[in-house]
Amino acid sequence: MILSPLRRTIVPLFAICLVPLAGCASTAPSKFYTLTPMKAADGSAPGIPLEGGSLLEVGPVRLPDYLDRPQIMTRSEGNEVRMHETERWAGSLEGDVARVLIENLSVLLAGKSVAVVQWTPTMQSLAPFRNRLGVDVLRFEGSVGGEVVLKARYALFGPDGKKVISTGESIVREPVAGGDYEALTAAMSRALAAFSREVAAAIPDR
Repeated sequence: MILSPLRRTIVPLFAICLVPLAGCASTAPSKFYTLTPMKAADGSAPGIPLEGGSLLEVGPVRLPDYLDRPQIMTRSEGNEVRMHETERWAGSLEGDVARVLIENLSVLLAGKSVAVVQWTPTMQSLAPFRNRLGVDVLRFEGSVGGEVVLKARYALFGPDGKKVISTGESIVREPVAGGDYEALTAAMSRALAAFSREVAAAIPDR
């Protein structure tokens, strides 16, 4: 059968159009992860009474822009940071770190009538007798089958919002017990738990 010039043009174009569709069909589906707070049984650090009251506001908790994105970031032995398109956070990593930190501190400060809540800018105009914990995460990533590194600075402010009660910088290294991203995020959760213990222990007496 002899094809007309028009049909000879349509057939190759149709075949070309099928190539991208086949590529899309083979793309791996995305997986979503969250950080996990520590269990109540892990709260070995005793709670310490806070200056001026029993309410601890946590925030703001800040992460570098390169980390606060949907994709999970990993770091090689050098300075290369890799973004993994199909391995993603279920929400904002910055929000997830703040949530888990609040839950961890609630466990660690349990039994001392210390309520741990998330700080918001509107709280500045509310009643005093509050303490605030600000956290700057400088680094929080790792490698599959390697280790997670969490580097963060924190400052505890008194009820007036200006007096600095204590400050500190923490570097936590946690091995990744597995060769997948579930093991990587589990190690990140353990690293955040270790950081939470350091923060709880640094809160001074009245």
